[in-house]
Amino acid sequence: MFLRIILDFAHHFGNGQFTIAIFDAGYDVEPIYRQAVSQSMRVVIPYNVRREGEYIGFDEHFRPTCVREHRYQYDSFDAKYNTLKFTRPKECATCPLREDTLCQKVFKIKCDIDIRKFTYPARGTERWKQLYQERTAVERVNAYLKEYFQLNNVRHRTGKKAKMHFNLVTFIYNTCKLAVDRINALLQQQNQVA
Repeated sequence: MFLRIILDFAHHFGNGQFTIAIFDAGYDVEPIYRQAVSQSMRVVIPYNVRREGEYIGFDEHFRPTCVREHRYQYDSFDAKYNTLKFTRPKECATCPLREDTLCQKVFKIKCDIDIRKFTYPARGTERWKQLYQERTAVERVNAYLKEYFQLNNVRHRTGKKAKMHFNLVTFIYNTCKLAVDRINALLQQQNQVA
């Protein structure tokens, strides 16, 4: 329920600003993917194995593999057909099976086959890792605020006081970060001049 409220808020008040939903592995369930995709959002969630066998013919990031277990390389995403395109691995250039019917030159997978496994950006790509690291950075800031600014120990009876406490803490944190960034920029500028 809470997640639906977040996604609905992003859809109604985001004015198209929210295009990617980034969650941790605990949210790796199909209804979350469906809800986000219905609102034209891309989903970045680590895959959480749940009593599922090995996905034969694919690696741990659900990229197809050739007969010799070499990974196909992610090439592109086709938004019109909602497909991921993978190209033949470099190791297959000298493979005797490359002209055989077992080894394809291009592998296209519709994301609708399994929206948990086949997402855009494709799992294991640099873009996917970069987006997930943004989430990790936000979690670090949240942990910092909880630890050093006592956000995990707020004891107010009303929501207004708690909200005011939260707003003051985030204001102080952002002000400190801004001051540190400006001081560092000034020091770097002085070091370049010297």
